[in-house]
Amino acid sequence: MKAFPVCLRITLLAIIISIASEAFSQSKIELSGGYGVPELFNLGIKYGQNMQVGAYGGIYPFKWYGDRVVDWSCGMELIYHFAGKSKHVEQAPWYLLGGLAYHHLNVMDPYERYDMSFCPRIGRTFNFSGKWGLNLDIALFIPLSMTPDYDSYEFKFLPSGNLSFFIRL
Repeated sequence: MKAFPVCLRITLLAIIISIASEAFSQSKIELSGGYGVPELFNLGIKYGQNMQVGAYGGIYPFKWYGDRVVDWSCGMELIYHFAGKSKHVEQAPWYLLGGLAYHHLNVMDPYERYDMSFCPRIGRTFNFSGKWGLNLDIALFIPLSMTPDYDSYEFKFLPSGNLSFFIRL
């Protein structure tokens, strides 16, 4: 359970440094919020133009069948925008994303068996203006490690995806 506060602190530190630093170009920072698997309800930050790096933290705060344990996740992403044109920005709208995540999922069977995953994705950015838009991606959830509650590792591909709104600073 100590991993969640560490992930939250790292994400908040990255956001504060990115916003406070004058070395970054304002159009290269994106703040986003959305819902996905394994991201849950998430907040994230990305830096870059056609090649981006990002971090996110997510939580599922609702009770499920009497459980009082909160599901959470955090992760890092590398995004490459590669095709298409947008009339609002120079960034290509199609992208490939590689995400590495650590999560604590209690109510999402069969995802609850795994505490670390890799999620290769393909997605599209819909730019509604030069400042804001929508990201939609689909992917595979590839488990990397099991939670201590399970005895044997079962490798299986599971579906994954995310829908998020973003604003460029």
